[in-house]
Amino acid sequence: MAVEADADELTRSVKEVARRHGAVLVGVAPVDRFDPMPPLWDAVPGGHHPRDFLPEARSVISIAQPILNPVMDAPAVLADRELEMIPPHVKYPYLEALYGRVGHEVHDYMLEFIGQMVGQHLLGRGFQAMIFPTTGLHPAVEGLTDREIWEGSSKQPAVRGSPFRFTFGPFSHRHAATRAGLGEFGYNNLVLTRQFGPRQRFNSILTDAELAPDPLVTEPICLRDECGLCLKACIMECISLRDDPALTDYRSVEKLDGHRIFIDTPARTDPTLCRRRREGRPDSPIRGDCARVCPVPRRPEHLPERLRRILEEWDRPRAAGKGAAE
Repeated sequence: MAVEADADELTRSVKEVARRHGAVLVGVAPVDRFDPMPPLWDAVPGGHHPRDFLPEARSVISIAQPILNPVMDAPAVLADRELEMIPPHVKYPYLEALYGRVGHEVHDYMLEFIGQMVGQHLLGRGFQAMIFPTTGLHPAVEGLTDREIWEGSSKQPAVRGSPFRFTFGPFSHRHAATRAGLGEFGYNNLVLTRQFGPRQRFNSILTDAELAPDPLVTEPICLRDECGLCLKACIMECISLRDDPALTDYRSVEKLDGHRIFIDTPARTDPTLCRRRREGRPDSPIRGDCARVCPVPRRPEHLPERLRRILEEWDRPRAAGKGAAE
């Protein structure tokens, strides 16, 4: 049974615990923001709503840690160069492992630890809390590979309700982040924040405590059609905007309006296609180009040659327009 507490004071203490243990961004959403709402009236899939995990849930806490800029950029730049101590046929998986370890796994463990510490704090104040893994789960099913579990095989028909064909996490930390006012979705289907653009990872904590909510983002962060660099950077064309009625996954489809804030995803990605890009394109770059090229909050400086060319092409008409105005 939850105890009575001052919402503002409790919220301050929760955020302080999260920041003290390493969270850089912290926001709070009331649970009713997970019900269908503008701009896309996006319904949470069954089994993934906050109240599916904690029936008395009243608040969702979103936490984030940034991906350090060289951690994201250096592996992609090094892919263009000869590495004296790494055999050529090992270079690509080596750099992928480097990026995965310090650009994802570090955050996975740290964000889960922060969630546990916040949960313990709430428990000590008389409230319940639910925490999650930062990334998707990979359950073992006897006789089936990971690919067969999620995509189906001769042994197991394709799983109905798995339109993205990848390992689902139990809860969408990206949607929690937009509903907690930390950012909005970009065209690359990632959450963009004003502080770090798409360069952060998120986790979430559910609680039956009534916390003071943070306001939603009110001004666009994604540059939308003025940019589109993420779409150009994706070598496998894994991203498609949701103004195509043929895209009928569990999220709603509606004609996009650049003046709305993207609380729900304006795009759809095929992460399976992205993950297997080396199978179809042996020259494909280190993963993450759709985030690496993003000019929010500032133009990236240290990029591989292919992304530099894309950025230079994008800069030309902007520079010409600026010169004409002067």
